[in-house]
Amino acid sequence: MNRQGSNNLWSLWGALLVVPILALALYLHLTQSSHIPSEFPRALNTNNSFEGDGAIPPMPSAGNASLAANSPALNSPSPATDEIKPPVALDHEVARTAVHQVENGVYERATAMFEQEAVDVEWATAYEQSLRVMFAQHQGLQRVSINSISCHTSMCRIEVFTPRDADADFFTAMFYDGLANFRAGELNAEAAITRRMEQGMTSVYVARKDHTLGFY
Repeated sequence: MNRQGSNNLWSLWGALLVVPILALALYLHLTQSSHIPSEFPRALNTNNSFEGDGAIPPMPSAGNASLAANSPALNSPSPATDEIKPPVALDHEVARTAVHQVENGVYERATAMFEQEAVDVEWATAYEQSLRVMFAQHQGLQRVSINSISCHTSMCRIEVFTPRDADADFFTAMFYDGLANFRAGELNAEAAITRRMEQGMTSVYVARKDHTLGFY
């Protein structure tokens, strides 16, 4: 083959190689130019609409924030919130004073009835002695500070010092236990407790058999 034919052959091969290279370059150029990220249209969406899962709502503008702050629908409490009110706490001292007033009224009525009653000396003397023996033999009642034990005709009264509410409660429990158990219940009868806690005094009244206490 001569030199001229050889040159023509190389020119032909060069042309064949250039064509696919140019086609590939053109394809890449067109592909890169037309590629737009999927998030880009959302960024350009001026209607504040967001589609698809996981979309992030736009931040409110200053004007929208002002409207939201002044919106009565957002600021007014719901009916359910209006109906819920905290419970009114009961003042302990007020309740304590009310209880003492009731106790004082009963204490005064019982005292008046007892002091106006005549004394049945024979019955009163024997019953007073039995009560004193009961206090002396009962371990709980031995710890009680007695002010007086006295009987009249239809009832007896035992007055004790109870500086604290706990002292009055202890005396009450021990006294009823003593009535139920002393000499197999020989002294067991209708009884009632009255208190004057401001003075630290508690009185217990025991009715004579076939009698009742009428101050309650």
